[in-house]
Amino acid sequence: MKFLLLFFIFMVLLWQWRHAREQKVTQAKRKTTAAAGVVDMVPCAHCGVHLPANDAVKGSAGVYCSAAHRQAREP
Repeated sequence: MKFLLLFFIFMVLLWQWRHAREQKVTQAKRKTTAAAGVVDMVPCAHCGVHLPANDAVKGSAGVYCSAAHRQAREP
């Protein structure tokens, strides 16, 4: 009976340790995900390829993935 009680206590302690470790990993992942940030994606008006808004070339008829596509689409 004594060994069964010790085994039960050991399993509870092991479960608590693993649970605490898992929470630390989850919190670290949340911090790195939040630090990465979210970037708006926009489609190119010429070819339709989606790209980050800060990399897009702005034109009078929309946004483009490159200056060549802007020149091809706009006169």
